[in-house]
Amino acid sequence: MRYEMAQEFAQQLESSAAVQVQPAIGAIPTITKIGMAALMPGASRSFTVVDEKGKLGALVDGSFVSDWATRKKFWKARIPDLIELELDAVLELTPRKLQTRVAGAPVVLVRSGEIDQFGEAGQVHIARQVMATVLGNLVRAVRKLAAAGVSRFVLAADHGYQFIEEKGDEMKTDSPGGQEVELHRRCWIGRGGQNPAGTVRVTSAELGYGGALEFVFPKGLGVFKAGGDLAYHHGGLSLQELVVPVVTVRIEAAVREARPAQKVRLSGAPAVQIGRASCR
Repeated sequence: MRYEMAQEFAQQLESSAAVQVQPAIGAIPTITKIGMAALMPGASRSFTVVDEKGKLGALVDGSFVSDWATRKKFWKARIPDLIELELDAVLELTPRKLQTRVAGAPVVLVRSGEIDQFGEAGQVHIARQVMATVLGNLVRAVRKLAAAGVSRFVLAADHGYQFIEEKGDEMKTDSPGGQEVELHRRCWIGRGGQNPAGTVRVTSAELGYGGALEFVFPKGLGVFKAGGDLAYHHGGLSLQELVVPVVTVRIEAAVREARPAQKVRLSGAPAVQIGRASCR
């Protein structure tokens, strides 16, 4: 999610809740496995980007995390009663079932990856439609969870993104080579190699990380010849990729008593018969 999207989300919700949006700087490089690790409990005390056996990840509070499986294990070890749901599940569950699922949970973790999923797949038109609807889905999810008894919310993003017209060959840059750990459109991670024209190299030490990894980023809006989409991408150092929102929401006294069922009488409707309909 980008910062301006969070501001729009807040505008949609603020009539019924206390909402605050603050900017934060995302973890570098601005890719999912690093940004998600930076959002985990303990990351504010101890966080560094490393590779283990050739696999890129983050060392958070002494634990190596590199994907959802390792992040889930990390969460559960620290908050055993945590409830984890995907955004779709929150929207699809009935109010009663949702209330049962989250009752008594100290933390409810809701995950949403639709923007990355469709953007990185190169489905540009679908991705734009998803971005147009995801904020409304988040507002609906917050209101449903509030009705289920949740009163405090924190929404955060792992990274921002660039989403512009598809780039031509003149915007593509050769890989630095060297001992490559990972290569993305907007960043190279590894050791050694060259500095292609139009790129900048940063060391782990310069980013405040331990280890000896190096990071190379295209300047401006350029990309590496890494495969993948040429319209939607992230991993680099632009403001759109780096600045992420932190949204706090408070909705007090969210649970309302269910109103008794009411009878409704319909008048003025056409008469309907089985097998055929006729109007009088």
